[in-house]
Parts: sequence; structure tokens; C-alpha cells
Amino acid sequence: MRYKKEVGYLTILIVILAGIAAACGIFLAGGGKEVPLRSLHQNLVMVYGQGLYKNESVSMALQAKAQDGITLFLGIPFLLWSFLLARKGSLKGRFLLLGFLGYLLYTYTTYSFGAMYNGLFLVYVALMSTSFFAFILTFLSLWEEDIESKLDTRFPEKFVGVILIITAVATSMMWLKRICIPLINKEVPGELEHYTTMVIQALDLAILLPTGILAGILLMKKNKFGYLLAPVMVIKQMVLVVVIIAMFINQAVNGLTTDGSELVVFLVIAVILSRCLYLFLKNIKE
Repeated sequence: MRYKKEVGYLTILIVILAGIAAACGIFLAGGGKEVPLRSLHQNLVMVYGQGLYKNESVSMALQAKAQDGITLFLGIPFLLWSFLLARKGSLKGRFLLLGFLGYLLYTYTTYSFGAMYNGLFLVYVALMSTSFFAFILTFLSLWEEDIESKLDTRFPEKFVGVILIITAVATSMMWLKRICIPLINKEVPGELEHYTTMVIQALDLAILLPTGILAGILLMKKNKFGYLLAPVMVIKQMVLVVVIIAMFINQAVNGLTTDGSELVVFLVIAVILSRCLYLFLKNIKE
């Protein structure tokens, strides 16, 4: 694996910083309580009032805690495992590493820009930076491989490509529904609460979801870029879907109402993406 030393140093730093950030989000507690707040949009919002996320809305704090749990107990262990595989020369390990780095890059980009300012702001920025450069170096090491020749001829490019496109379009439609209906009615989206803009939806609609569609198209054309992007998008989307499911569950457990139809959609997406990842890993010839 090219850039093994550089990616190794960055991975160790990411593991340490992500471990600190996620653990603080889950376990730091305070004696505060929920506080009502009148937002800029004149909506009454309940602020969490305790721990690291004391200035977040109750809904957002519970979502962040669920995401921290997935990062700490799933994302970080799998990142380390995939890096150890990659160090041994495993192509599967490098693809998995790239996918989990992509997940952490996305996660701490949203924390850096979307979370209310707190004591870990510089940690979030450092994680966004280290994940970005580790992702780029790992991607470059894979770019030098003849990926197509190392995939079994039975690999279903069209099936995986279509799934990537469908999941990206379905998620886009869900986000656009949340944004466009309030725009038409000249209202502020309820999900905005006391925040100033919809960071996650902006990142998804501008970068993540178009990348998923592009990966699907290029994969069906058996383009090298498609072979590189597709597994990354599958892994990253699959972990993010697991995070979203955990968020729904955490909100429901704490008495917040959630849209059950959206949860069903994400459960179906999780199963389908798991199948795509299995097919990809199964057909790599080490």
C-alpha cells in the first residue's frame, strides 16, 4: 500500500480524536435541564441544556448522541480493522478503509459546520482535516491499482449501479420534500428549529447524493472511477443509514415523535446496501 506510513499516522490521530469527541458527546453530563428558547424564526424550541450538547435542540442532541455511539462502537473499531488489513496488502482492506474514512470525513464536516459551538470545536476541525487527507491518500493508492482486473467477471455492475442511483434519488426526494413544501408555503422548515440553515441537507444534495448517482452511472459503464467510487459510497451510505436508524430509535425512546415511514425507507436501504457491499467484497480477487 502506497502512503502506508502517512495514512497510518493520520489513522492513529483520527482514532484518538474521534474517540475523545464521541466519548465526550456520550458520557459528559451536566446538572442542567431542558430550556425553552425562542428562535430567530419565532419558534419555541426546547434546548437540551446538559452535557456537551447543552446548546443543541433536544432533537439534535439525541441524534448527535446516537451518532457518537455508532462512531465509538462501530466506526472507530472498523476503521482500525480495515487499516490493519490494508497494511497487510489487502485490497478489500483498502476499500473498507476508504469507506470508513469517508464516513468520518462526512460526520465531522457536519459537526464542524452544523453543531452549536462547544469546547470540542477544534477537535471537530482537526478530524475533518485528518480524515480528508487520509481519504485522499488512500484514494490515490487505490487509483494506481488495476481494479477491474481484480474483480470477478461475475460482479454485477449494473445491479449495484442501479441501487446507488435509486438510493441517492430516494434520499434526495425525501430532503426536497422537507425543503420545498415550506418554501412553497413561505414557512420555515420545522427541522430548522433554532439553527440558521440546513447543513446536512445542503451537503447531501450538493455533494454526497450527486456523487452516489455519478458512481452508479460510471460503475455501469465499467469506468475505473466508478469502480473506486461505488464501494466507497456503499460503505459510507450504509454506515450513515445505520446512524440514522440509531437516531430514530434514540428519539423514539426519549419520547420524541418520528416519521415511521422514513424509518422503514432507511431500514430497506440498509439491507440493500449491505447486499451490495457483500457482493463487492465477495468478488475482489486478492
